[in-house]
Amino acid sequence: MVEEKPLVLVLLATYDGERFVREQIDSLLAQTYQPLRILARDDGSTDGTRAILEEYAERYPQAFAVLPPGAPTGSAKQNFHKLLVAALEEQDPAPYMAFCDQDDFWVADKIALEIKAMRKGEQDGVPRLIFSDLRLVNDDLSTRHASFWGNQGINPANVGRFRRLLAQNVVTGCTAVINLPLARLAVRMPEDAFMHDWWVALLASAFGQADYVAQQTVFYRQHGGNVLGMVVPPKNNLIPKFRYHVERRAQWEMAAHQAEALLRVHGSELAPKRLRTLKRFLRAEQSPNRVVRAFSFIAGGYWFNTFRGNLVMLWYLWDMDEAKRS
Repeated sequence: MVEEKPLVLVLLATYDGERFVREQIDSLLAQTYQPLRILARDDGSTDGTRAILEEYAERYPQAFAVLPPGAPTGSAKQNFHKLLVAALEEQDPAPYMAFCDQDDFWVADKIALEIKAMRKGEQDGVPRLIFSDLRLVNDDLSTRHASFWGNQGINPANVGRFRRLLAQNVVTGCTAVINLPLARLAVRMPEDAFMHDWWVALLASAFGQADYVAQQTVFYRQHGGNVLGMVVPPKNNLIPKFRYHVERRAQWEMAAHQAEALLRVHGSELAPKRLRTLKRFLRAEQSPNRVVRAFSFIAGGYWFNTFRGNLVMLWYLWDMDEAKRS
């Protein structure tokens, strides 16, 4: 007897995406994994995006649905949150959900590979996340770089290291698949969470499990309309310029604000060890003593992906008072 496969619900967030959204939807409909259903939400597009979504909903009523128009949220994070809410309000919520951007292209076996990895280590009721590498491409899908992880110096294994994940995200949302227990945690995402993918990664690391597929399952377009595109590595990867702190401060505060949100929303639910790790991370900036700040960063093991990244953050924490005055 053939085992019935579980439904995967693809959450497609759109905004002014008419240029690429057809190609993306076609790649979703061409997935080798079934059953698969697409739930789309448009965030107030001023171009033809919504008309394209409604066209697909009419052509594929069993596989494609569009949420009714609502007030624009103004952000991809909140658009995905609205989709999560709607997905969980369904009479029988899908056991697995995948985040999907409007301008990428999924390889045909993306979902099949990720669901295989998902179910291999899944435990009843335990939140679980699976994500993958990406291929960086131009508008026409020609390759710019074969591996996003390689280009950015990302170690995907850090998804299982809570202290490392507090400092720097390794999960790209458009590759991620989450199970229903994780979706039920993630739907409590506060407005001051930085992005939905970092938030679900933190929750999976703190309360459940996370793993990855090493293949590039998404063609990740780089173009002028990207909300968050590829970060170009700095030309100087050695010693950072002294007291050039603007970008370092922004990067650290982004992580710190997200950590504060996690403490506020889920602090009472965290295991004692996780809670101590989270509080020590926040102490790395909140202490008025530069020695305490530097020691908290080093002792906590809140490492970034590169030697230079760790050096510049340590330098920022040591010199933080001057950085905030500049």
